[in-house]
Amino acid sequence: MKSFYSIIRKASLAIAATAALLIPTTGQTAEGWLVDFEKAKAQAAKEGKSLLMEFTGSDWCPPCKSLAKNVLTQDVFKNEVPKNFILLKLDNPRDKSKQTPEEIEQYKTLSKKYGIQGVPTIFLADAKGRPYWQTVGYSGDPADKYVANLKDQLKTLAKRDAAFAKASGASGTEKAKHIAEGLSLVSSELALNTYSDEVAEIIKLDANNEAGLKGKYEGLKNSVDFKADLENVMRSGGDDPKAVLAAIDKLIEEKKPTGEAKQEALFYQGSIYFRDDKDKAKATLLEAQKLAPESETGKRITGILDRFFKE
Repeated sequence: MKSFYSIIRKASLAIAATAALLIPTTGQTAEGWLVDFEKAKAQAAKEGKSLLMEFTGSDWCPPCKSLAKNVLTQDVFKNEVPKNFILLKLDNPRDKSKQTPEEIEQYKTLSKKYGIQGVPTIFLADAKGRPYWQTVGYSGDPADKYVANLKDQLKTLAKRDAAFAKASGASGTEKAKHIAEGLSLVSSELALNTYSDEVAEIIKLDANNEAGLKGKYEGLKNSVDFKADLENVMRSGGDDPKAVLAAIDKLIEEKKPTGEAKQEALFYQGSIYFRDDKDKAKATLLEAQKLAPESETGKRITGILDRFFKE
């Protein structure tokens, strides 16, 4: 059985590698897909359409290949989806010989901005590139069902726009609440990265934290910033466990994270302790679990405790 540490270490490296992907080219691929982010946004604005952004690994990712074969190349997709969406392919192939340096760099930039942790990932976004729906992986749905679901998500965009419309006619904390309602359709981290103007306005409108929104979004921002620092520590720590543990301790002391952010740091420390000190690993993971038991990391810790520390 692979060690817990090796599993987590490989997962961390895989995430880091995935996060090293993203940017647009100047041309257009087959079947009407654009590869330039800025051109796709401009065309979406001109035609009054949304963007359909596919982050993919076209020559190495099995689910990406299945999605392409069973959905993206089917007539129902090619005939129906372009009626409402401008198609943008953001590819991270192993063979980059057919990509420009700009495309390769674009993927790195956009994958970080949109928080890509696996492919295929599909975003539906407005002409400014602000997402209102996403899906990761490929469920195996046939093309007609997949397309129907995509078109149905235009209702989600309508909900977001309705909330923003209410905001335009309001002021103060009421306006902040309506903007936050529109942002609730995407994850908090995605909102911070892709709706920065709206988040800044919420914080400004709720300056005294009367609605609790300033505290919420400032806390989220601090959490996202801390997680980025944590990933940098994990990437730069090399193979010296003690050095990595010390660096994480220092980061916790300096940034004083709480909740899920601190949970993530303790989770990494627990994974490192597992190699040489199982008792310390268990204690650290239990401490992390208590911070946010219902978070994704909290649930993952529960599974790890059951698998590796079952008495």
